[in-house]
Amino acid sequence: MTKQDRLTDAELAEIQRRRPGVRASLACEGMVLTAEEEALFEQFDRERLTADQRRDRILAYFQGRKAARAVAAE
Repeated sequence: MTKQDRLTDAELAEIQRRRPGVRASLACEGMVLTAEEEALFEQFDRERLTADQRRDRILAYFQGRKAARAVAAE
């Protein structure tokens, strides 16, 4: 069995359908996505990234931000 490397139309539609609820849930926890973070998720949609690919990109994004802050603090 081969591993799927792109989302189907139905999978992408489901993610987009659920996004407002996810935003509301995050807001209840006091977390609001920045415009840059919103753009990142829109990019994921355009590229039709799978959950694993999205996770890897999110981790890389936040690791990059953490590294940039560390350099700026020096």
